[in-house]
Amino acid sequence: MKTYIILILVFLSTAAIAAPAQVTGNKADSLSLKFTGKVIDSVTKEPLIYAQVVINAGQKLVMQALTDTMGRFEASLKEGTYQVKVFYMGNENQVFNLVIAANSDHAVNRVFNVKIKTELLNEVSVYAKRKIIENTAEKIVYHVDRDPMAKNKSLSEVIKKVPLITVDFKGVPSLKGSEKVQVQVNGRSVTDYAIPVDQALKMIPTANVESVEVITSPGAASDGESLAGIINIITKNKLSLGGNLTVGVESTIGKSYNTKPTLNFTYGVGKVNFSLNGSYTNFKTLGFSNQLYSRNNFLQAQGGDLGYNGNPVYVNSGLFYQINKNQSLNAGLTAANSPYTFNQNLQTNINDQGTVNIFNRFSDNSVKATSLSTNLDYKFKFDKPGKEFNVGALFTTGKQNNLNNSINNYVSGTGSPMLQELSSNNNTIRTVIIQSDYKLPIGKHKLQAGIKLTNRHFDSKYQNAVSNQLAASSATADEYAYNQGVYAAFGQFQLMLPKKWTMIGGARYERTQNDARFISTNSSVNQGFNSFLPTYVIGKNLKNGMISLTYSYKISRPGISYLNPFQNFVNANTVAQGNPDLLPEHKNGLTLAFSHNAGKAYLYVDASADFWSDYILRVNQFVNNINQITYKNIGSYRQFGTSANLNLSITKALGLTVGGTLNLISTSDAAFNATYNEKLNFNASFIGTYNFKGGYNLQAEYYLYSNNYFFQSKTQLPNTSSIGLNKSFMKDRINLSVGVINPLNNKIAYDMLNINGGLTNQNIQTVYGRGLSFGFSYQFGNDKVNKKSKTNIKDNDTKEGSTNPIGF
Repeated sequence: MKTYIILILVFLSTAAIAAPAQVTGNKADSLSLKFTGKVIDSVTKEPLIYAQVVINAGQKLVMQALTDTMGRFEASLKEGTYQVKVFYMGNENQVFNLVIAANSDHAVNRVFNVKIKTELLNEVSVYAKRKIIENTAEKIVYHVDRDPMAKNKSLSEVIKKVPLITVDFKGVPSLKGSEKVQVQVNGRSVTDYAIPVDQALKMIPTANVESVEVITSPGAASDGESLAGIINIITKNKLSLGGNLTVGVESTIGKSYNTKPTLNFTYGVGKVNFSLNGSYTNFKTLGFSNQLYSRNNFLQAQGGDLGYNGNPVYVNSGLFYQINKNQSLNAGLTAANSPYTFNQNLQTNINDQGTVNIFNRFSDNSVKATSLSTNLDYKFKFDKPGKEFNVGALFTTGKQNNLNNSINNYVSGTGSPMLQELSSNNNTIRTVIIQSDYKLPIGKHKLQAGIKLTNRHFDSKYQNAVSNQLAASSATADEYAYNQGVYAAFGQFQLMLPKKWTMIGGARYERTQNDARFISTNSSVNQGFNSFLPTYVIGKNLKNGMISLTYSYKISRPGISYLNPFQNFVNANTVAQGNPDLLPEHKNGLTLAFSHNAGKAYLYVDASADFWSDYILRVNQFVNNINQITYKNIGSYRQFGTSANLNLSITKALGLTVGGTLNLISTSDAAFNATYNEKLNFNASFIGTYNFKGGYNLQAEYYLYSNNYFFQSKTQLPNTSSIGLNKSFMKDRINLSVGVINPLNNKIAYDMLNINGGLTNQNIQTVYGRGLSFGFSYQFGNDKVNKKSKTNIKDNDTKEGSTNPIGF
């Protein structure tokens, strides 16, 4: 509680410090006049959006600003003579003389007519060929909006192009083979929106995504709980003038299918911009399941059909208000409804010490998850470039109901003719997050500091009934209330050194408090721990690239299912029980990265070493022929790896991107009881593109995966492929794409094998993966907005990389 109070005081003091600075930055003395300028095209008389305006008094810079969506800007000026320079999209600076005389109402207006060279507009509206995948010292960036083949595809499909990421058939992503990756949208974890990760990737419209970032060594500004790294989805956030509506559909047709209509609407006027986007997804995945479970003299084998289907709905709205040239507000509302079902129809054969039972088993697991989130963010940009203060809040409420129905019909043996198991798990969640940060340039250097307060509350009710016994007893019911508070503060400093060297040092402190009350077992957990998480970067910007060395220290907190002491009888032979004394896992990570741009070839390569400790291991013990499962912090291991990405522009029309990762996991810890140790895991991707005359784009993709070893387990992922053709019509108003997913193999299999002492468990899930893909989108409304956005090329676009690849 003391820590919580201290962090609140820090938060209030930070705001108090920033507030006087805000007044100082905007305060005009008694002789200042409010000046409002408007920049327009001298021919069409239309406002020029994002024109750069610089006002000088002689040799002294008075202010600089960008025009808003109405072409306007504001300034506080004294009486005198000024020079106003206007720069717009590659045109030469145009200079206007401005005389401010005494005015009783303290307000002056002026319209600036700018001559636009139409030949320049035509030139910049033609895109230079820009890289789809780029790498910096801290992250890999996949530019979704630069990839014509990403249009009209689901997000779970397109992120497979990003190096280090793999996605299973349910849409769950992994980074470097680990699912302990934090998936974010605009820097906020999707779990804070109470949306399952796989459903989020299905629901978010790809047309609304600008880029996907992969951060393998997150800095101090990122949450400490990003053990395997971060996948950050950046959505488009461009101001509009007038109204724009884009409707589309993404569809895959086959035995497994997916159809998703999407909508994206924006409307802007003056300083206000409104956006609305959403999707409805109808998907179904069909396939087969084969499972094997053996120990001592017990063998269970089962096989049959599986199905995975759902129809999630996603709606997101946003309201942006530019208060003045320094201040802005951004509000958002996100609603999601994601019902889905996973079912299996299997025949089961059990041989228990010579006694054989055969029965048909049908299981149906249905999930209904709903959530509603709202956020409000305030930003103040000081007149000094790079100096800003941000504060934001997020509130989420959600509900998830799980119902698992399993029916066993015995064909032969000594078992009951029919046995039904029915279990339900109803959860509610509430999340409140308040955070702020402050950025301060100090000469060429940069300082950043901030705090984040997070509170999560869970309520859960679990019931299990056998043979239609609907009245649950204490032995088959579990109920708990769980509160988790994470109170964090961070600071980092970027030091610019001679000869283009850069150093970044940062640290993050997190206080975690877990308080749980388990009603069924009449027990509780009150657990608190502190984490100090340093990060360091040293690097150099080369003439055509960069080199850097990064160190980070991260944690992973145990979830409530690992802490819950309730004994869950999974089946007649297995019981699982959590461990309330678990502590977080820890990882020390070191990464050396290098990139080089040779014009037609761009190369990125890195090498990493990760050292994990207090790893949470699942421990199996056999007591009276019952498999008892629990969890303990007893594992430590090392992971060494390298990844590379090569972009080649072979000709003006032909391009090739080749990427891959290779890593080795090793341990000398006997607690792992490692069946597979010091095994190599690798994957590779090959993406070829060809741009035909007439605007047709052809792309072929192939993804290769080895067995993924992790001590007691071996997972074999399927190789996947796709080929597609894309074309835009009517000045990009219409976009059409067709293709084939997995043309080389109709069925794709995921083979998961776990060997732990005398226990062997294998699960092979094979799904129909081949299908015809189709996509279509049409844009209504004011295309002048998009035209202006496209011609407003940023530095990082023209340089084909970050303007400061090492730094923040």
